[in-house]
Amino acid sequence: MNAPAQSALSALAADAGIVEDWTGADHRPRRVSTDTLRALLDAMDLPAGTDAEIRDSQQRLSAASAQHRLPPMLIALPGETVPLPADCAGACHMQTPSQPPIAVRTATGADGAPTLRAPATPGYYALDTPGGSATLAVAPPRAPTLDDLLGVKDARAWGLAVQLYSLRRPSTDLARATHGFGDFGALRDLASAAGSAGADALAISPVHAMFAADPAHCSPYSPSSRLFLNTLYADPAGVLGHAAVHDALAGMDHAQLRALDARPLIDWPAAATARLALLRRLHARFPAAASAAQRQAYDDYRNAAGQDLRDHALFEALHADRARMQGAPVPWTDWPADLRDPRSPATERYADAHADDVGAHMFGQWLASASLARAQQAARDAGMRVGLLADLAVGGSPAGSHAWSRQADLMSRASVGAPPDLHNPLGQGWGLTALSPTALRQSGYSAFLAMLRASLAQAGGVRIDHILGMARMWLIPDGAPPQDGAYLRYPLTQLLRLTALEAWLHRALVIGENLGTVPDGFDAQLQGHGLLGMDVLWFMRADEPAADAPGPAPDRAPDAAGPAEFLAPADWPSHAVAMTTTHDLPTLEGWWHAQDILWRSRLGLLGPDQNEAALRAARLEDRAALWRTVQASSPAASTLTLPREPPGAELLGFVAATPCPLMLVTLEDLTGQLDQPNLPGTVAGHPNWRQRVPLSVADCLNAPTSVARLQPVRATRGQP
Repeated sequence: MNAPAQSALSALAADAGIVEDWTGADHRPRRVSTDTLRALLDAMDLPAGTDAEIRDSQQRLSAASAQHRLPPMLIALPGETVPLPADCAGACHMQTPSQPPIAVRTATGADGAPTLRAPATPGYYALDTPGGSATLAVAPPRAPTLDDLLGVKDARAWGLAVQLYSLRRPSTDLARATHGFGDFGALRDLASAAGSAGADALAISPVHAMFAADPAHCSPYSPSSRLFLNTLYADPAGVLGHAAVHDALAGMDHAQLRALDARPLIDWPAAATARLALLRRLHARFPAAASAAQRQAYDDYRNAAGQDLRDHALFEALHADRARMQGAPVPWTDWPADLRDPRSPATERYADAHADDVGAHMFGQWLASASLARAQQAARDAGMRVGLLADLAVGGSPAGSHAWSRQADLMSRASVGAPPDLHNPLGQGWGLTALSPTALRQSGYSAFLAMLRASLAQAGGVRIDHILGMARMWLIPDGAPPQDGAYLRYPLTQLLRLTALEAWLHRALVIGENLGTVPDGFDAQLQGHGLLGMDVLWFMRADEPAADAPGPAPDRAPDAAGPAEFLAPADWPSHAVAMTTTHDLPTLEGWWHAQDILWRSRLGLLGPDQNEAALRAARLEDRAALWRTVQASSPAASTLTLPREPPGAELLGFVAATPCPLMLVTLEDLTGQLDQPNLPGTVAGHPNWRQRVPLSVADCLNAPTSVARLQPVRATRGQP
């Protein structure tokens, strides 16, 4: 490619937001290949295969970027000057849903263009100008902090973090028992217990909608849709009453349900089949058995959820139907052409002919939504000042309902992943969809806001997975290896402002998962917008090498001079949530006994320069280093020798002593579990997303070992 053509391609890529030059985790400069640039530009509907295509794409991109027309959404801070296109000059009106219109006139900016001053009160304003209409989103300077939500200065609270599916609620009453996996009923019980114990928050794994016809697809971070819920988690007895569930359970295999619930690992296909059968029975009985209040609540939910709910339910019915016809789940991209379009006549005919199936899926969504709301209410009733913390996954499955029903929202022919790093020299391909930056701007950020609002609808806060994706996302062209991807920039400031506004409107806490290689200034931007980051014990080391994506704590080379010292609690960054670990990292028990190293060795996940013996020796040194720091920080531990068994109470107390406003204790660490919920880089070899807590919900906080481990946390961070 000659120099002028290369220059034109680079200019087009830069204007489209593709980062051509970047620095790897090894601090070496990298350059994106020409093939990757062209593939990603093509995925953005900007063909660049020839000089003529580059010129045409550049012209279209420049025209779209020009400020000639009023965009669907303008985003500003209170009192900020908002520039407008020239044809918007003159008399305007602004209105909120709860107030009458306000007449305003534009002013003239220094460049001669018209401007408006944003109102002083945050919120969404309908703006009418001579040049068109738009939404003016006025964001607060920052999202609510924990101090704001708790009404205290320098708050230092604690909460639990739980993999929802892992919970157990055994009962002789099958209507109250879990049926092979945890659900929102078990979550409600845990919320009540945790609130009574003094917790202010309960963080849960993602509960996004999955695939009813493919329950083996169980990673909560690869959902079908982030707009709806996993109906398997519904607690029908809590919404419809025990009598309704008892009736529906009649004739089902009770022994099988109890056997599924007794297993240490979840059998997702069998357990999901049983739960879906129960939901179908309840749906069939609902018209005759429901009370007037229940019917009204269901109607209200359907009306509020609107077209998106119908589309999701229709997808579920189609997905199940195609799976039955072909003997296995089929991606919607392989369906007949006329069914790939949710608005086609063929799709509408299918919906009419299968109205009961579609209705059953809508009914399940209502049960799930009402059940989750009950869990949040139980948390608040028990004294939690925040309550549930939802988890918003970074992407969705390209085979899911969102990708089918809202195709314009997403990047096509590209998926999300991570570039090569110290642990993954070939990079990572996560196989997830990414929102299109162009579609975000053209739609007034509707897809982003819909997902954020869905996560906050029944929660007191949200953890945003891989929040680095608000600034840049590693995108991999379809068919290319992960290392042949590139970073695509996203409108970080606008997304953070909208996040702060939604948090302000919901009075919610926002946590950003900011682990990995963080761009300069990124954490400061999170803090400036009121978002908390994450401080994880295994990474709180002096001069710790960075990794580009969450993964096992870095393992030192066998010839390293010695372990990097752990930071004392007082030295932890304060604008973050303090945790011992995450779902992708070893538990306290697992780290202490090098269980993660055993798994990685057993499954062939060690790097070319790593061996199990050297890693175990290094872990022993790391244990000693951590214990030295614990001893220096705790008078009670200063005289104790290095223990052979994990010092759970001391380590939890160590993290509790940090200045972080919120500490989250994972349920696995409270109950002393050995294996982590997920081992990155594995699919079938490790029991990812299938492990259950060994104790019932009732015993998780009351067992003697749990009480002992939690005691220093409660002593340091208990409610007044």
